[in-house]
Amino acid sequence: MAQAFDGIASDVEQLSERLRELERRVSALEGQPEIETPAPPASGSVALPKSQPPETWRGFPASNVPAGAVPVFGKAVLGIAGAYLLRAVAESGTVPQLPVLMVAIVYAGMWLVWAVRTHAANRFASVTYAITAALILSPLLWESTVRFQVLWPAFTAAVLVAFVVLALALAWRQNLQAIPWVATLAAVATALALIVATRELVPFTAGLLAVALAAEVVVCLGHRLSVRAVPAIAADFAVWLLVYVMTSPEGVPPEYRPIGATTITVLCLALLAIYGGSIGMRSFGLRHRLTIFEIAQGVVVFVLATFGTLRASPGSAGALGVFFLLVAAVCYWGALSRFTADEQTRNRRVCATYAVALLLAGSLLLFPAGFQSPFLCMAAVTAAFLYMRTGKLSLGMHVSFYLAAAAILSGLLNLAGNALAGIVPPALDAGAWVVAVSAGLCYLIGSRAATAHSTDQWKQRLLWIVPCVLVAGVGAALAVMVSVRLGSASGMLNASRLSVVRTVVTCSVALILSFSGSRLKRAELLWVAYVAIAFGTFKLLFEDLRFGNAASLVASLLFYGLILILIPRLTRFGRDGS
Repeated sequence: MAQAFDGIASDVEQLSERLRELERRVSALEGQPEIETPAPPASGSVALPKSQPPETWRGFPASNVPAGAVPVFGKAVLGIAGAYLLRAVAESGTVPQLPVLMVAIVYAGMWLVWAVRTHAANRFASVTYAITAALILSPLLWESTVRFQVLWPAFTAAVLVAFVVLALALAWRQNLQAIPWVATLAAVATALALIVATRELVPFTAGLLAVALAAEVVVCLGHRLSVRAVPAIAADFAVWLLVYVMTSPEGVPPEYRPIGATTITVLCLALLAIYGGSIGMRSFGLRHRLTIFEIAQGVVVFVLATFGTLRASPGSAGALGVFFLLVAAVCYWGALSRFTADEQTRNRRVCATYAVALLLAGSLLLFPAGFQSPFLCMAAVTAAFLYMRTGKLSLGMHVSFYLAAAAILSGLLNLAGNALAGIVPPALDAGAWVVAVSAGLCYLIGSRAATAHSTDQWKQRLLWIVPCVLVAGVGAALAVMVSVRLGSASGMLNASRLSVVRTVVTCSVALILSFSGSRLKRAELLWVAYVAIAFGTFKLLFEDLRFGNAASLVASLLFYGLILILIPRLTRFGRDGS
């Protein structure tokens, strides 16, 4: 009887172990933690050793694949199959193609709506459905416009714009980024491909500009949009291609339809208005820090708009110059008044740079040649006065830019260069005198301001090198002209003696500058003195050795050597204050 009882207990224990093993296997298949079943108390006999459960199959797909990925792909494939079904219905001819195409466009939009609705629950499915919408719409528009020619290009461009606007509107509340990326990339790529295939520049360029406008409106309304650079680059390229093809000196290629100058000008100015308005709204209105993209895009659109407008309508240069001067005034207002806080340093510097570039460009476009240099001289003097009041280094740099441009436009650099190293002109003209007087006045104002603003003295002294060079150059040129006139009257001037005269004048200017710099504590005068010495070195090598004789070389080298000895002593004398 006892043996029978022991046999029954052993069988019960083995059956319990098998049940626990089955439970572990079921838990492994379901991906849940194993359910530990408490073992029954041993009934007087030795328990059998537990056998390790076999390695179980964890299921498909692997754990690194998003949950439900295969069904998501299946739904996307069914969506594309539905698009092919509509395509087959359109090709069958049983119903008109245009209504079927409208249904297909709406069908693609429904997939985009579904992508946004599923984003909160499954982001992988959301992106997949957005890509499905793009894969439905882009080939549909391509075939309908290029192959079947059912849709005209303007309508196709409008559909692409509507697709992007729908994506931006749907993503607005949740501030989504992936879905606008998919929609914008699909629309931009389709538009550019259709430009190449159809040779229709105007509708698709206008469509890309509309996409860019939609993106900038979203950004200006306070939403972050990381895809905004994509429509910007596409719009820039489309406008450039339009201008290049339609204003080519060889004429419009035969495969393109000619476009009027007004249309080209409007599209160029539309690009400028979109990004100029967006940058102005975000920086001046909202006081947001300018991004690298906005700085670069601002330069690109101004260059493209100017180039395209002037190529299409050369008579609009005056109006464009007035516009540039107005924008330059706004930029100066921003640099001097709007962006004065420390956190607005980048905006202030960018606005100041834009201001000087726009003022230079506007003066060249608006004024005739005789008034460009005086206007820039007036701008330089004004900038010097503003620098004296504010102490901003950027304004001091603008003085040098304006004076350098005025010297080039007035011919002062050419006259001074000929007087010191070429055919000596008889006299300076009125424009050169205006630049010389303006440079002297700017230096007087700037040196006084540098004394008032004591911080960063060496930076402030660097600002006035250009006015010093211009004044010193004019003085040297006048000295050479007077010497030539006196020598020509006496008939004692030839090439070798002229080289000596120029060497003596150059050395004298260097000596005067070094003496004045040491006495007045003006480091910029000493720097310009060394510039004059460097010029004298090149002059000895390329003029005196070429045209001089033994006597003239002795005289030139004598003066040059004396200057090399005296200038360092004058510098030390001024530094020691004795």
